[in-house]
Amino acid sequence: MAPRWADSPYTLISTKAFSSDTSHSANYVATQMALAHNGMLRGLNSIYLQAATLPAKDHTVIKDFLTYCQCWSESMHHHHDAEEAEFFPSIEKISGVKGLMEKNVEQHRAFTPGFEAFQKYAETCPPAEYDGQRMRKLVEDFAEPLSKHLHDEIETLLALKEYDSVEIRKAYKRFEKILMNTDNYRIAPLVFGTADRHFEGAIHDFPSVPFFVPYVIHYIFGSKYRGAWRFNPCTAWRDRKELAFPPPPSAAGHA
Repeated sequence: MAPRWADSPYTLISTKAFSSDTSHSANYVATQMALAHNGMLRGLNSIYLQAATLPAKDHTVIKDFLTYCQCWSESMHHHHDAEEAEFFPSIEKISGVKGLMEKNVEQHRAFTPGFEAFQKYAETCPPAEYDGQRMRKLVEDFAEPLSKHLHDEIETLLALKEYDSVEIRKAYKRFEKILMNTDNYRIAPLVFGTADRHFEGAIHDFPSVPFFVPYVIHYIFGSKYRGAWRFNPCTAWRDRKELAFPPPPSAAGHA
């Protein structure tokens, strides 16, 4: 049987219905956001699938896994905080519709309690006391509303076609700049290590960077927390790799 990979149990977002349509920037923004969200989902799946299969007495591996979970949580916070502080207000200003993005903010709140419990456990759990089944349960407590939000937000963005295309793209580019202003030692290796360049037949170049950037990420930014990146489902070059600690087939789905 083929090894489990990070495209389940929480499903990825297809862009095939809109990514090739260049008639409005809403399609571009929805495509870029879907690819970013898919990285989050691959990270989430990687955490869920590997949480209960770590070697119980190897505290170094467990510490690295907890660091990986922390970095994923920090990346999630950074993304959603930037949406609420910059991107959503910009979209509402462009549209002239107050509350247009409120549904997305409400969905943020829906998964926040469970997400924060997961993050707290990752930050405070001593490796010697780590419980893989508890970690999986903590993921389950917020993953469904998070996954629903990540999927639903793409439909919200696609509905922006009735507004100014140029301004919509500008708003997204401002949002992108905020996302890039982060801790490259904790976030960049995660972002690239959860991006699959072969997704949907390799039609996307995401993140789109000069050829040398993956080398910088792997050899420089990836060096500080090297052990954590073993849990990534992809390399810094965005190629798939087997999960370091895959579950047996019977344990791979929802617990």
